[in-house]
Amino acid sequence: MYKTINKESLYYGSQVILMVTKNPETKQTNITPISSSWTLNKSIVLGLGLNQQGYINLKAGSNLTLNLADASIWKNIEKIAKTTGNNQMPSWKKRKKYQFCSNKFVLGKFTPIQTQGESIPRIAECPIQIEANVIDIFERSDYAIIECESKQIFVKDSLLGENEKIKVDQWRPLIYKFRTYTTTQNSFGENFRFEEDY
Repeated sequence: MYKTINKESLYYGSQVILMVTKNPETKQTNITPISSSWTLNKSIVLGLGLNQQGYINLKAGSNLTLNLADASIWKNIEKIAKTTGNNQMPSWKKRKKYQFCSNKFVLGKFTPIQTQGESIPRIAECPIQIEANVIDIFERSDYAIIECESKQIFVKDSLLGENEKIKVDQWRPLIYKFRTYTTTQNSFGENFRFEEDY
């Protein structure tokens, strides 16, 4: 038997990403934790709320870095989860007691890494980091779908095997599953297109 349920939002499980953007006017960087994303080749699609400072920065022309979190930093992420870089927060965030934070790097104890020629820092605590550009934005009633293109991928040396293949048995991505933090535990087998390392 199955029962039909009504849920306002269904977070069934996705990789936690720390998106870093910069306000083009104030030059202030912002970290936005996100869990709505998917990739295909060099395309990355993100889902963001319209009132998030990260989205406001992207709409104003900011590039971005996408920092794939691993399980070891979930407490750091939770420290910044109830903060916003938007000092004009909407009423629902006020009701949920969000706090304005102008420097989430300090609050979350994250270390910025600057790439030569790039203005958007990466996060050192994240083993996989992607520099990207916005290609297109599609706004809906209260959220937006952002299409990005990856420009450069950085992977921590300890996760790399021969020929730049990722050691998947050592990668413990932080996953946001039904609003809980979890990670991968077991591998059941490989898809016929598997190309990484063990």
